[in-house]
Amino acid sequence: MRTSHSLGQLATIFLSLSPLASAWPEWLPHGDALVVRQDSGTKASPTPTPKPAGTGANTHNLNTGGLSTNPPKASGSVTFGGDSTETGKGSSGGNGTKTDDGKSHPTEFDARDPPGAVVMVTPAPTAATQLYKIGDTATWVWNYTNLQATPTALDVLISCSAATRTYTLTQNMTFATPGTYTWDTGDFQNRNKATPLLTNEYTLIIYDSESSISDTPEAGYLGTFQGFRFGVYEKQSYTPLADGWTCASCSAAPSDVDRRAIGFALTMCVVTVLSFTWFVTGFAAAI
Repeated sequence: MRTSHSLGQLATIFLSLSPLASAWPEWLPHGDALVVRQDSGTKASPTPTPKPAGTGANTHNLNTGGLSTNPPKASGSVTFGGDSTETGKGSSGGNGTKTDDGKSHPTEFDARDPPGAVVMVTPAPTAATQLYKIGDTATWVWNYTNLQATPTALDVLISCSAATRTYTLTQNMTFATPGTYTWDTGDFQNRNKATPLLTNEYTLIIYDSESSISDTPEAGYLGTFQGFRFGVYEKQSYTPLADGWTCASCSAAPSDVDRRAIGFALTMCVVTVLSFTWFVTGFAAAI
């Protein structure tokens, strides 16, 4: 009976506390708002984010109407129309290769082949040194040897080492075989009053208009020709011998020194003759 009485007391206590459970204060968090953290004892590793499709980590695939934010890199050469290309470091020639010196050679010949050269025909290489008087004309004719690539045009110059000066006779001269050029020295002198021709030795220079004088000769291509030298002199007006011309070392009468020298020579001659005669005649008389 005591047990039944105890259970009745407990039931009475729970019934008296049921209004308190329904009156949960608002300043306390709701029971369903509490989050229970599970501690499993291990840390969860982050899930890697997949990279977008592309060539590298910095590639952004944006839908920009065909505009790529990572354009493809150049492959090392750029084509400029036709077969002409320009490499990053340049080269010594080749099919359409543009070299560092600016020349564009469409064909590369065997490096063992000699470069093209100019051979003088007129005047002949065996002829004596040519002298040209300013006012006259000079005609030069030349041919080519070992030439495999035809130049488009030629430049013809002359240089004077004594005057450290170079004169341009013609530029972009049409290539022809044989080559011929006639130089009017008088007309050239009249057109170059500031830098006239001097009386001196000159060198003829012939080379490809697309190259320069200092370029290294290449196999099959025309090299710079500087193998013909000639003289140029300024003509002088005629002066009669009797008009104003005198000889600084000439005189009608001998000088005092000359007279003494002649007298000494004559005296020595007389002494020599007399001494020899006395020696011969005296020696004969003694015998």
